[in-house]
Amino acid sequence: MMTLLIIAVFFSMLGRVIFSPLMPYLQQELTISLATVGTLFLFVSVSFSVVMMCSGFLSSSVGHGNTVVIALGAIALGLFISGLAVNELILAIGMICIGSGAGTYAPSGIAMINTKITPERRSTAFAFHEIGPNLAMLVSPLIVLGAVPILGWRGVLFLQGFLCCVGAISFHYFAASDSGVGARPNLTTIRTILRLPDAYMGMLMFSASIAGWQGVFNILPAYLVAHSDWSVEHVNLLVTLSRVISISMLLLAGRIIRKFGNRRTIIGILSFTAILTGLFSVAQGRLLEIVVILQPALIAVMFPAQLSCLAEIGEPWYQNVTISLIITVAMGVGAGLVPALLGIFGDYDLGWLGFVCLSSFIFVVAVILAFTRSFCRK
Repeated sequence: MMTLLIIAVFFSMLGRVIFSPLMPYLQQELTISLATVGTLFLFVSVSFSVVMMCSGFLSSSVGHGNTVVIALGAIALGLFISGLAVNELILAIGMICIGSGAGTYAPSGIAMINTKITPERRSTAFAFHEIGPNLAMLVSPLIVLGAVPILGWRGVLFLQGFLCCVGAISFHYFAASDSGVGARPNLTTIRTILRLPDAYMGMLMFSASIAGWQGVFNILPAYLVAHSDWSVEHVNLLVTLSRVISISMLLLAGRIIRKFGNRRTIIGILSFTAILTGLFSVAQGRLLEIVVILQPALIAVMFPAQLSCLAEIGEPWYQNVTISLIITVAMGVGAGLVPALLGIFGDYDLGWLGFVCLSSFIFVVAVILAFTRSFCRK
């Protein structure tokens, strides 16, 4: 099961992050501004968030496993539509479809791990699960570097859509059965969750980490190409190196979390990420290259600890709804609003201010978590 979940979350993430290294090529052909780039990623995050909140209706009817299959099918459809785009509108429709598919996957994939893995092994299981999205962020710039000269950006999207279909079929035959069902979201359950102080702490925590990880990743290649003398290939190579380090650290995540605990791991990594994110506002030349490589280095280690913390919020029977609600807010803020604002700041030559604001937000969340001792005590 874990292997197929890793493959599923890999395709779920790759469908979204492939657009980051591809975007300079799309900007050139479709004449897209930096602010529009940020808006497109906002569409992905909003669709991700809205559909994820409603995914319980699907998982309660067809089960978590079949929900994952449907999610991968929706992502494949979005990739095919995006590959046919001749203007911003068609591209936006395709990216919204991809975001919807990814939002369908998240609660069911996480719930399958929470229900089938013991609490003692859960952090390790989530660490292995996080190999999928981190590997996607690693290979996406490599795919662009190697395949765009041969297939073009449209061919890259078509090929990825085909492979996503293969992944959906494989999951259907080998992992969809006996996967459990989710709870239907309803106002009573949502009100119950919103009465929990830990739910708001979870929203802040995930918003900050996703903003420093995926939010920065989404806009960074287009931003650096527009505001430096670096080529698209050089920027994508730096991004690839940053993900190599991130995945290398992920292999040590279980050991780090066992040594320091979930809380201290999260607080320390948020603080480190805040400092590196702030350096985007002042670094130049070689120092900027170092910042690009190191900024996401430790964030991957934090996600298994955060997912374990989510398992402590509320009751197990509505856990998929809790996960949906928290990640809905976090994705909307971290992977949607943040790159959209960074794009707007960049178009007005105020990119440095955008990174200062983001750095401050991440650091404030780390401080709040440090003083909220009731959160994530296990």
